[in-house]
Amino acid sequence: MGMSIAEALGMPERRAEVARRYYEDDVLDRCRGRVRDPYEMMRAVARGLDPGVADSAIALAVEHRRRRVEHGLIGVEPAFLSALDRVRAAGIATALVSDAGFDDIEAWHQSPLASRLDVTVFSCEVQVRKPDPSIYRYALERVGVDARHALFVGDGGSDEHRGARAVGMRAVFVTRLLRPWWPEVIESRRAHADFVFEDVAAFVDALLE
Repeated sequence: MGMSIAEALGMPERRAEVARRYYEDDVLDRCRGRVRDPYEMMRAVARGLDPGVADSAIALAVEHRRRRVEHGLIGVEPAFLSALDRVRAAGIATALVSDAGFDDIEAWHQSPLASRLDVTVFSCEVQVRKPDPSIYRYALERVGVDARHALFVGDGGSDEHRGARAVGMRAVFVTRLLRPWWPEVIESRRAHADFVFEDVAAFVDALLE
């Protein structure tokens, strides 16, 4: 599971560029559902950097990413699942708002998260990405909660906290997953949050105390 997309493509030295094109630049607008074929997505990312990347390397990168995403969706940490169970037991409605391509949600039906959330909003299905206000409003409408009574919890990617606050929600920043990989972004993202916690379990402890 440790191989990066860049390594699978045979360009390990360009790891940051590959990640930027796939996730931040989203070169084919996959997170708005403009393309469904994961091979087309990977081909555009890879050959935008090196036109000579072989089809076999692209296929390897797609398969590696598929396994990694599936592992992440199915192998959710017990502490995270327990936190969601506690929120549900307290009668608090929950919604997931995720910037995701169709290649990110292939295994969603197998995830233990699917049965623990009241509403799921994937950007590829609604064709809108965070921080566009409409994706938050859509989730709030579906879950039946006024923005003033809602909290948005996340790691701050996609400028999500700024978007949540723009529609009247309070923003909760969780930092644990960022510390090993992107510690340099923590301070800038903290500026757009109302509350900061190490992880979701710590947030739920504070919420329900």
